[in-house]
Amino acid sequence: MLRQLATNIVLLAFTAALPIACSGSGDGPGDAGGRAVASGSGGAAASVGQTSASSGAGGDGGAGAGADGGGGAGEGGGGAAPGTGGAGAGGAGGGEGEGGAGSGCVGMGGITYTLAMAPAPTAEQQSAYAMITGAMDEALSHYNCYTSIEKSLSVSYVPSVATADGNVNGSIRFGAFSSMNYITAMHEISHTLGVGSFEFAAMVRDGVFTGEAATRQLRAITGNESDAVHADNQHFWPYGLNYTSEVETTDDLVNHCKMVIAIREDIGY
Repeated sequence: MLRQLATNIVLLAFTAALPIACSGSGDGPGDAGGRAVASGSGGAAASVGQTSASSGAGGDGGAGAGADGGGGAGEGGGGAAPGTGGAGAGGAGGGEGEGGAGSGCVGMGGITYTLAMAPAPTAEQQSAYAMITGAMDEALSHYNCYTSIEKSLSVSYVPSVATADGNVNGSIRFGAFSSMNYITAMHEISHTLGVGSFEFAAMVRDGVFTGEAATRQLRAITGNESDAVHADNQHFWPYGLNYTSEVETTDDLVNHCKMVIAIREDIGY
């Protein structure tokens, strides 16, 4: 869905539900599954990312955590190819106009994003846009499948950013190509949803996030009644997706979403 065309940049909206550091604005679901191309008056073409949570999982590449290079977050590895109608968790991805997420899909999230693009992008920018689109599409396919969170995100390619970063205001910036994958994207999306916010930091005591909902959720996942949610002022673990190596199966992505939902409950989001 083409949301806005300016003289210097083209803003494209993508529907789905994260850089590694800290926290835009699309306003509704995009086209279910797949991608459309629209040309604007500035001569720039924009691809529209996938939409609903129930659509098939697109491409989110795996990435490490921490855009600011601190807090134990490492750079992510492995770029993700643009995803269009990939397999959803628990089932085959839906085609355009179809709802086809897998049977494991429990949410109807409404997280969308708008990617800022230059009207006459260089080859490097085109590559970055394609990788970011794939990463965000797949990341949101998981977030919108396993949560019911609604938020509009503003995404951009900023080469000066060391890895990637996200802010609670809804902005995500990707810098390094190695960060343009779905795991890093999910990590950064978590920052836009409250992880690393002032409210989050206020609940960290001696390296532990003290929220009752998050503690309860973690123990439900692990089956260990003594488990604690470890954290610094910006990150949490386990299941914070602070490194790409944390993800071995879809369960790790699902558990990440469950923990973000619980943390949001604790911090009043």
